[in-house]
Amino acid sequence: MSRFSLEELNPEQRNAVQTIDKPLLLLAGAGSGKTRVITYRIAHLISNQQVAPFRILALTFTNKAAKEMRERVHSMLKNQTKGIMITTFHSLCVRFLREFIHLLGYQKDFVIFDTTSQLSTIKTIYEDEDIDPKTFNLKATFYEIMKMKGKGKGPEYFLDQKNDPFAQVTGKVFDEYNKTLKGCNALDFEDILYLTIELFKKFPEETEVLKKRFEYIMVDEYQDTNRVQYNLVKYLTENSRKLCVVGDDDQSIYGWRGADIRNILDFQKDFPEAEIIKLEQNYRSTSVILNAANEVIANNTARMPKNLWTNSNEGELIRWINEDNVMEELEEVVSRMNHHKYTTGDSWSNFAFLYRSNFQSRAVEEQLRNLGIPYQLIGGTKFFDRKEIQDCLAYMKFMHNLKDEVSLFRIVNYPKRDLGKTTVMALTQARISRNLSLFEMMEQADELEELKPRAKKSIKAFVDLVHEFREKLESNPFNRVFQELFERVGIKAEIEKAEKVDQVREIKINNYLEFINTLYLYEERRVVEGNGATLIDFLDYVSLFTDTDELDQNSGKVSLLTVHSAKGLEFDYVAVVGLTEGQFPNHKAVEEDSVEEERRLFYVALTRAKKVLSLSMARSRMHYGEWMYTEPSRFLSEIDKSLFDKSPIEPEDPDVAEMKSASARSDFFSRYKKF
Repeated sequence: MSRFSLEELNPEQRNAVQTIDKPLLLLAGAGSGKTRVITYRIAHLISNQQVAPFRILALTFTNKAAKEMRERVHSMLKNQTKGIMITTFHSLCVRFLREFIHLLGYQKDFVIFDTTSQLSTIKTIYEDEDIDPKTFNLKATFYEIMKMKGKGKGPEYFLDQKNDPFAQVTGKVFDEYNKTLKGCNALDFEDILYLTIELFKKFPEETEVLKKRFEYIMVDEYQDTNRVQYNLVKYLTENSRKLCVVGDDDQSIYGWRGADIRNILDFQKDFPEAEIIKLEQNYRSTSVILNAANEVIANNTARMPKNLWTNSNEGELIRWINEDNVMEELEEVVSRMNHHKYTTGDSWSNFAFLYRSNFQSRAVEEQLRNLGIPYQLIGGTKFFDRKEIQDCLAYMKFMHNLKDEVSLFRIVNYPKRDLGKTTVMALTQARISRNLSLFEMMEQADELEELKPRAKKSIKAFVDLVHEFREKLESNPFNRVFQELFERVGIKAEIEKAEKVDQVREIKINNYLEFINTLYLYEERRVVEGNGATLIDFLDYVSLFTDTDELDQNSGKVSLLTVHSAKGLEFDYVAVVGLTEGQFPNHKAVEEDSVEEERRLFYVALTRAKKVLSLSMARSRMHYGEWMYTEPSRFLSEIDKSLFDKSPIEPEDPDVAEMKSASARSDFFSRYKKF
């Protein structure tokens, strides 16, 4: 077997690839080729060090990143890749749980609840416990529960806060929520990680085999790990210590959802024998863009010093746009984009709008629609979150797991089959008294005297339908079975009947038909990969689907996404809009003293650009129905003026200052009727 060449790597990259027998922290700046290092490292281990592929594990955060990594490794090693595990944290843990979750009192055929199912569960708990959602906001409760799960904490965290009414309610809901999920044999996204750690803690002998399964472990985007993921990595590397973590503390932007920057800053405390290698040569952006990014991030104190540099040309100066209002801001941004496109001949796929918060997309969409410019919105309602798709998925989840009562409640009378609320309530009360699941009670509905003959007939028809199609699933491809089921119950006909607006009806029907296509395409892809396509695999795939999985970078469309969603992506031309105080940095972050994370987020935004970077703001914007003046983002003053095509921070005109006074404001806006 010929040796795999490392000549294409720079000295630091080569050193990282060849450091394999001790812990390694690879500080990889934006655009420094970290994916290349990980893939070369895998190739080096297999081809040059004769490591068996199944002894290698590479973990990342998104399906898109894992797929890209797998494809690169396969192209480098061809037929030597069988057995390599390149996957996400959640996908790996789902595999482990399918083997061992019975030890925790669950069945192996558990389902994974998406956000819709989670919120539906909490809403039911609110109703059962008579909790007023106006007093205790349901989504706030949900957010706090998920946040604590990400930190590995349970209901007692809230229940111990005796003098806090919100904490007491949240703890109570949290406890009931966990019980409900377990009763449905279901997990949520956070449970996947949390319960895996519970397995390692409570059953060390049984799970020892998992620690021995992999010898060489690599973790991408290590700065984004939370404490649960951090503990998982520690468990998996207890025996070998051959761990390589790749990350950039300057791109740690997920603290709000539990990511802990200490995991990377304190790496040497946990692994004192570790070597640290910095990748600072950037292969993505021009020197103007990198210099701006370096100047901004240097203002953070909680970081490991590094300085990106490039052999690339200096590039264009940063384009600065400062207009009276948001409409004019976006008109100017799009005008310059248009000019660049038709001057260079670039595809719209190479252009992106980035913004701090999702609500900002509406104005951008409106501007692009008016000009007929094609775009794709990333981070809105995901395909699998649309109602018509959720209805189909509820049938699939319930057919797989008859204990999934959240899905059962969704489908029991959809499409309508004479199983209304009164009937379901009677069934629910009866099953509680008999300690049965809702479906088990439906199977015994003939025994209930309070049910009318018509209701019993409808229940029997539903039960027979479920048994018939579960039997078909045992010997037929799941995609064909569910296409037949959806046609039998009449989902398409229900959409056609329910939607009165032609355009909405057409969109929903097309979504439904696209979902049927997805079932078949999933099977085809699994066959090509050499795997079978099973119902549970498909449900796992859907549950672990992320926003960026929907991004098509060859779509011929401008991409619209938040900076958080843009992490790991790159575009030739990037426009970061809405750069005002209170918007970026976000006012809440300023209040909570989280400006350093906002600055890291801005750093990520800047380093998504390869060739052209446009920064913009509006001097006034609508806020709760009133016009207000804005101030430039503080981050703009941290960039040297020489890097802009014109200065973003200028002395304020005395006339403008006067107009900002309350007495002059009405006169000012009367002269600007376009507002």
